[in-house]
Amino acid sequence: MRCAVFDIDNTLFDARNRFRVAISSFNVSSPKELPPSEQREFWRRFLDPVLLSLDVPISRSLEMVLDAKRRGLRVVLITGRYESLRRDTELQLTQAGVPYDELLMRPDGNFQRDRELKLSMLRRLDCEVVEYHDDDLETLLEVREVFPNTLIFLHRPDGSFEILLRVP
Repeated sequence: MRCAVFDIDNTLFDARNRFRVAISSFNVSSPKELPPSEQREFWRRFLDPVLLSLDVPISRSLEMVLDAKRRGLRVVLITGRYESLRRDTELQLTQAGVPYDELLMRPDGNFQRDRELKLSMLRRLDCEVVEYHDDDLETLLEVREVFPNTLIFLHRPDGSFEILLRVP
């Protein structure tokens, strides 16, 4: 079976408002500027289920999911959100009308970098990954290395995207 894999935050949903609220009390512009202990606090705040209501579905990305389904692809969603957010995430996806066949989430207590986590999840998938959609360039480059025949889409939260072509 062939599948299209989509990230959630800033790929299917514009999470910039949630980010602004989560970062506002730290007096920095990026969690990378924080010491590790405060970075974890930022991510706890960013992943607060109450703040998910600030996310806005990205219509162009939803169209891409619907198109993948129409083309007979299995739609797999992959996210760095923790497993403990599954119910809230499923509700958010349902309310936005996002159809999917499988939802892969970060195990609770896992602090791997997204690119490492997502690659390990992709390797266990029981399908041929023909498309991969994400907003994180590092993750996309890793996916391209491991799955060289996969069509790679770099998404932005404003709904724009670009296809990353393989370098010969």
